[in-house]
Amino acid sequence: DSVFYQKPSIWNVYQEQTYRLPERFQGVQDIGFVLYDKVHIKGFVFKKQEKAYGKLYAGEANAVYGDTFTRDGNIVRGIGNNVSIVYENMDFGEKGAGSVTIWGRTPLPANTIHIHFTDEAGETVNRIVEFAGGGGQAQTFAIERLQGKGKVELIFLPGSNFDLEAVQFV
Repeated sequence: DSVFYQKPSIWNVYQEQTYRLPERFQGVQDIGFVLYDKVHIKGFVFKKQEKAYGKLYAGEANAVYGDTFTRDGNIVRGIGNNVSIVYENMDFGEKGAGSVTIWGRTPLPANTIHIHFTDEAGETVNRIVEFAGGGGQAQTFAIERLQGKGKVELIFLPGSNFDLEAVQFV
């Protein structure tokens, strides 16, 4: 992306500017600056977004495994029998998440999705949602609150037929 700093110069004053990038940086990335005038850059900061509350694309999951699925960029398609999509290092804090939005599609009348949350102590809780069939869409479900740090697994049981784009907890 190209972003521009266009504030007027003020002698010996650093002026903060914030930019929202079109996508998250992952891994090691190059950043370049093109300057036409002499400048002093005090520094730059990337704000860490809390993973647990961000929009998590299926293709960015820590692990995807099971009998039937295909990774297609950020989407996992053709999710079938016994597939798990794993998101690690989730921190819901004390307040926790009381709903989940799932972006996906199923040709079935409904597709059951199990949401397993395993906390740091190894205790696992299960939430179940029924994603209604039809065209590609986002559906939001109220769930019993998930709290603390741990791992989230979306589990698709036998009989599933699902394309998952993303999930977001609120």
